[in-house]
Amino acid sequence: MGKHLKRICYVNPGINVKRPISFLMNKLKNKRYRVTILIPKKKYEIKRENTRYYDDFKGINLLTYPIWTKSSGFIWPIPINLEFFRKCWKVLRENDIIHIWTAFYPNTLITCLLKLLFFKKKTLILTMDTFPAYSFKVSSILDILFKLYFKTIGRIAFYASNYITIYGKSFFKYAKKAGIPKRKIIITPTGIKSTPKVPDKNIREIFNISSNEKIVLYVGLHNKRKGIDLIIKTANILKSEKVKFVLVGDGPKRLKSIDKVSKMGLSKIFLFTGNRLDVHNFFNQADVFFLPSRGEGLAGVLMEAMLYQVPIVTSNIAGTRDLIKNLENGLLCETENYVCYARAIKKLLHDDNLRKKLKQKGIERINSNFLWEKNIKKFEQLYQKMKF
Repeated sequence: MGKHLKRICYVNPGINVKRPISFLMNKLKNKRYRVTILIPKKKYEIKRENTRYYDDFKGINLLTYPIWTKSSGFIWPIPINLEFFRKCWKVLRENDIIHIWTAFYPNTLITCLLKLLFFKKKTLILTMDTFPAYSFKVSSILDILFKLYFKTIGRIAFYASNYITIYGKSFFKYAKKAGIPKRKIIITPTGIKSTPKVPDKNIREIFNISSNEKIVLYVGLHNKRKGIDLIIKTANILKSEKVKFVLVGDGPKRLKSIDKVSKMGLSKIFLFTGNRLDVHNFFNQADVFFLPSRGEGLAGVLMEAMLYQVPIVTSNIAGTRDLIKNLENGLLCETENYVCYARAIKKLLHDDNLRKKLKQKGIERINSNFLWEKNIKKFEQLYQKMKF
């Protein structure tokens, strides 16, 4: 396998592969790394093809284990037998670097605990993409539980980690509040590929969207944190505009949102597409991208919107502030202020010069700060620090 071949394993917290892990492992597998990914799997799931980003495991050592999770399948995958422990022990024993994402999933915390107890000389890198209860509010009860977790059990992950990476400067103060030692913190922003996909379908024709309707696009999970309820409240203010709110994705709030839109008499200005593999077609025809999220890491969908030169209206939160500068390459509103969101969208719908400015500044910011071709080097420099 080669004298200098480095062995690295990514421990993915949830069922869906995180986008940064996908880019990293598929890039590094061709750079003298032997790459493994340890990832949970539903009992009935056999293949992982036909997903939006993560259909290429060629050359990757894929390790899976059965889990129990909520029926939505989006959160808290819990190992149901000893298969996880066996494979976790295997990756700790056989790899030089173990790189995990987030410290509050059962699988990632257990990995840190095993490393701390039995593999102290191994190198473990922890990436924290967000800090619930600190960088954003979850709920009154969950905020208390998250803070308690970070101050107690969560410290295991911090002690076990050689380095702890965050996505941007806006997360630094929250990392310290959560209890991460300053000396361990390294900023490693993620990125996006430099070439957008050309459209191969006309979504206006497919979904019967008239040419005089402006498309306000949302792409992502349908849950409270992403602000689906705020999209509906914003749309209610803009219902007299010639606009179509197109929501791409799925999640636990999707059916309830469809029902709420119907009861509010807004069905004509909404389109819920469900999950799509051709998201590039939607970006190519969108007039505004809208993400009223309550909490994010470094949102890939915002980078996509900038890459496809779609002007952005989003929330003024940690992570987003590293990507978007208000009135420069997007419009920011405070999280719950749907009146501000509505005004910002309406301004973009009627101000051609502002739209043109935000498009240009958006793609410039991507090219200067958030291309994977540049930012992957920061991860590689971190890996190169390790001595084996």
